[in-house]
Amino acid sequence: MKKKGALKIFLGFLLLFLLINWVFPYSPLNIYKSISYGGDQVLIDDYRSELKAFKFEYESRLNAQREELIKDRTTSDIEYLLQMYELPWLIDQDSKTISQKLLTDMEFEVNEAKDILISLAFQEEYSESTKVYLHSLLTQTLSLEKEIEELKHHSSLHSRRTIDRQIRNLHVHFISNFEMLSTFYKEYLKSKQEA
Repeated sequence: MKKKGALKIFLGFLLLFLLINWVFPYSPLNIYKSISYGGDQVLIDDYRSELKAFKFEYESRLNAQREELIKDRTTSDIEYLLQMYELPWLIDQDSKTISQKLLTDMEFEVNEAKDILISLAFQEEYSESTKVYLHSLLTQTLSLEKEIEELKHHSSLHSRRTIDRQIRNLHVHFISNFEMLSTFYKEYLKSKQEA
């Protein structure tokens, strides 16, 4: 009789443990702190086409710059900023596992982008309108960094549903940040032509 009672208690705790691990994927009790994320396919397709169009235009300018041996720091640094927007979970149509390691990688890429933007802000000369876009881009990047930090460090007691919503919001925030980069770069090129 005692063995059946102990077995029921053990199975109850095991079931509770598995339920906690399922409902709270980043909980301290979870061995594999990860969640599967499959983004909106229409959103991903649109983003990929925008990214491809931007890269096509940008790379032609970068190649021309290299051929003419012109040093344009803004154009050169865009290459490093683009790495943040080409993370596999942003552009792949398959579901991706968002683990703590992936969040750390995202945090690193965003931190690198932030440093580049700060460097551009203080070391380059821009028109007033370009400065406004650079300021907005930097502000959005800082917000993105904070959002990743929140997801990484403060979501241990959030449910799977809440974390999924946070990741979807983060995905949209990355896309919005890319659009701001595109706007900043276009304004930069326009002001450069007017000068």
